[in-house]
Amino acid sequence: MYAQLKGFTILGIEGYPLLIEIDIASGLPYFQIVGLPDSAIREAKDRVRSAISNSGFKFPLNRITINLAPANLKKEGTSFDLAIGIGLLLASQLIKVQPSLDISKILFIAELSLDGTLQPVTGILPVMIAALNCGIEKVIVAKENYREAVIIKELDILDFDNLRNVIKYLESGEHANIDNKAAEGEIIELQPKDDFIDVKGQQQAKRVIEIAAAGMHNLLLVGPPGSGKSMLAKRIPTITPDLSFAEQLEVTKIYSVAGLLKHKASLIKSRPFRSPHHTISTIGLIGGGSIPRPGEISLAHRGILFLDELPEFNRLVLEGLRQPIEDGEVHISRARAAYQYPSKFMLVGAMNPCKCGFYGTDIPNRGCICTLPEVMRYRNRLSGPLIDRFDLHIEIPWTDFEKIRDGKAGRSSAQMKETVFRAINMQLKRFEDSGITFNSEMTPKLVKSVCKLDSESELLLKKTFNHYGFSGRSLDRILKVSRTIADIENSEQIKPEHLAEALNYRVLDSKKDTGGLE
Repeated sequence: MYAQLKGFTILGIEGYPLLIEIDIASGLPYFQIVGLPDSAIREAKDRVRSAISNSGFKFPLNRITINLAPANLKKEGTSFDLAIGIGLLLASQLIKVQPSLDISKILFIAELSLDGTLQPVTGILPVMIAALNCGIEKVIVAKENYREAVIIKELDILDFDNLRNVIKYLESGEHANIDNKAAEGEIIELQPKDDFIDVKGQQQAKRVIEIAAAGMHNLLLVGPPGSGKSMLAKRIPTITPDLSFAEQLEVTKIYSVAGLLKHKASLIKSRPFRSPHHTISTIGLIGGGSIPRPGEISLAHRGILFLDELPEFNRLVLEGLRQPIEDGEVHISRARAAYQYPSKFMLVGAMNPCKCGFYGTDIPNRGCICTLPEVMRYRNRLSGPLIDRFDLHIEIPWTDFEKIRDGKAGRSSAQMKETVFRAINMQLKRFEDSGITFNSEMTPKLVKSVCKLDSESELLLKKTFNHYGFSGRSLDRILKVSRTIADIENSEQIKPEHLAEALNYRVLDSKKDTGGLE
């Protein structure tokens, strides 16, 4: 006796179709699952046996073989439980599906408890997207996965409490649907609720943050303790645009695979803001593990990754950021599979100027106690190639008592967001057919065509480039920032003042001799 059902597994954040084959043959009782299953799938035979028995059916005492095809693809997780259970009942002819239902177009995806209760699983959204492209019409899930599954409106999503009700539906078409309809539009908000109006002074820092947010440029904040670096960084999400629907699906898929999608919500609408502690491991930041999972840089995809106290991070961990920043994705290879996770994020770093935190500051009675070699050792914790990947460098000065207590309200997040949106609207028109959204995503070819300079700007760039010994990467990033500044000023042409401002933000130490380039 034989039966087969459709199934899906997840590699990275993408769903891949499978064929679940069930064969029941004569012989001594034996139950095996083949096709490169992991331990969670191999344990399914015990869960399925108990679930079938406790649902009022006699478990077949024959030689049972379950094959997950293709057999050369690694499978993981508990999402195959329900499909295996239904397949066993079909193959043993203990249930009969009504003629109006085409079993080949139904996807069963849920974990089974020993009493037959359907339990939620992770990675529902990638599976739904893949199922839509493989001819699936109906999907049966646990009730906790309903809100996530119905994001894909083209599929008929049915949610059930237990295995008995699923069988009842297959035999009679009766479905007592749990009322989750009111929750279909719920979203997850990942952004902080703070406002830039709370920040006193720091007008220059706000200007740089506007530029960074408008083009999604990487930003490095340097300043003494208590100057407001973290406060400024945590408010950046309040001036970034909402995700497009395509971006919402991208981000939600990542959180679904990572198991971080709350069951009471369905779709992530706001840009992620991730702020891992400096003790994080390479795997925690980049992704991977024995069972690969997305790291913090993928959880920050299409959003912001904030690394506070940047020099305190392990150097090897930070060096792992270099390639993902350039490529916008992470590749993780294992013996039997290769995984790919997206990682297009805005990197925001914050650091003190030295170990004690007061080098180069003019704070009364708080002079730096570090020697010059100690200052250099502290700063050298960050490699040159990593520093080179920050588009904007800004020093956050100490704020005196009068500015903190004057009671005057600074620019609010709403006002700053208007400036950001003005620049983003220009970018949306410019890159309409290129597949990118922000200036920071431009390829070298696009930089050459979009960031054209007049003779005066060209001369300024050449003089500064040779004076500071910038790299070729720095040159491209300076031009991208110049283009964003021009967009903020609603200018089609990059003017010398736009380029000069971008160059000013490229030099980390503003007190350094400029060689007459001001």
